[in-house]
Amino acid sequence: MGARFIQSLGPIDIIMGPAGSGKTVASSFKGPYLAGNWFPVCKDGVIRVKLATIRDTYRDLARTCLASWYEMFPEKHPFTTFHAGGQDRPVIHKLEFGAVRGNTLCKVEFTAEFGAIGDANIEGFAKGYEISMNWMNECDMLHERVPGLMWSRTGRYPKVTDIAESELERVIGPYRKRMQAMGVPIDDDELLLPRIAWGDCNPPDISNYVCKVGGLGDPKDKNEMYNLFRQPGGLSNDAENRKGKPRSSYEMEARTFTNKQDIRRFVHGLPGYAQDGTPVYEDQFSLDIHVVEDLQPAPGLPINLGLDAGGSPALTIGQFMPNGQRRVLREVCADPGTGPSRFAQMALEVLLTDFRGFAINEAYADPSSFYGADKVAGELAWIEIVARALNVSIMPAPSNEPSLRHDAVRWYLSGMIDANTPRYLVDKRCTRLIGGFMAHYKLTKQASAGATDKLAVAKNEYSHVHDAEQYICLGHRGRLGVIDGAANMGRGNKVVNIQSRRGKTDFDVFSV
Repeated sequence: MGARFIQSLGPIDIIMGPAGSGKTVASSFKGPYLAGNWFPVCKDGVIRVKLATIRDTYRDLARTCLASWYEMFPEKHPFTTFHAGGQDRPVIHKLEFGAVRGNTLCKVEFTAEFGAIGDANIEGFAKGYEISMNWMNECDMLHERVPGLMWSRTGRYPKVTDIAESELERVIGPYRKRMQAMGVPIDDDELLLPRIAWGDCNPPDISNYVCKVGGLGDPKDKNEMYNLFRQPGGLSNDAENRKGKPRSSYEMEARTFTNKQDIRRFVHGLPGYAQDGTPVYEDQFSLDIHVVEDLQPAPGLPINLGLDAGGSPALTIGQFMPNGQRRVLREVCADPGTGPSRFAQMALEVLLTDFRGFAINEAYADPSSFYGADKVAGELAWIEIVARALNVSIMPAPSNEPSLRHDAVRWYLSGMIDANTPRYLVDKRCTRLIGGFMAHYKLTKQASAGATDKLAVAKNEYSHVHDAEQYICLGHRGRLGVIDGAANMGRGNKVVNIQSRRGKTDFDVFSV
């Protein structure tokens, strides 16, 4: 992953991984690597590149960023032609080295400027740069405006007029195609200097902007201008920088940390969670395992519905596969105050558009939504109106007990059908459901702290669609099925409780 990050051409690349995984070293090497291998040659045969490296404070800049930079390029390195600054002041380090382009050896004039924002105005700080590229060390510690403002200062050095058009076209050709594919209006004859920025960080809180733009939170917040490179966890077989930090080091840290969030972030390389509530599926859901791009319904199999009739009604549409897998294909999330008729119209539109011709074999909803109507006066309950509008028989879920509902979904999340097939898949378009799985479907602060014996879930925009998914999973498996699954946890499929067999055998020890 570190090599892919170094070779990536942006626009904005971010590498994220556990402590000691080589992120800062990779970021240090990325600038000179791109200068020698990608940036255009000026008309006089010299490659000129200017890098701006920023951090939140000068103290932290010297302690981590500059320390890694000097390990690779010391002040007295043979490449060094100029060095100035330091001690709570900006640093300028100029390097000269050779790069082979085709059959020609070209000189590279590389200028690295190091600075810290500190208490300065962010916008004013960024306006002071005319650079080729930007490196944001520990970018999660910087304000979310910084990446955009610093990227806007790239592509300004050297001048476009100093570079041959053939070199510009070589560099900008692939870059232009990518921007056009993203919908950025760039004309085919438009000449631009290459622009790139990158950052490195340990996994921050899931609510941090890095997780949002990188697609780790709610998928709808993903920004296509950002490429997120996630390194494997420190205890993974694919962990990076093993020579610099062996597995035993992570093992000891996992035992030393007293905060569970520190273990998640610095050992396993996973985002942390806001301390206002613990995610319900904190240890079961994995973005890499359970989320699938463009998950299509299996032809010939019926679909099923899960519904919640809360203040913001929601619907999940999925399939239960013959091998026992649960697939969530779509979600419908309504605004607060949406009535049953309008919600039924929203659901029907999705069903007719994406699932025309598919039979609906089961539908389960919140049991409480079947009550509240004046039956004597001929009124219909909320869910009955939806059922008639959709022409679907909707059944009440077997229970409304939160722990039982959670276990129904948790059974699918925590199991594997075989070594490569998870028991639960969700389409990437189900942004609310995924966002809730990742962080936002969480216990209340009191329940998270153990200050109450009541299992209380925070009500927010993510909770309703999760309630809907729980109802269909619980309804499909049944109340006893969920309880039996929990009781049989850890046993193989063919292992049964000895008590269930004790009274059914005529075994006699004296007859052996």
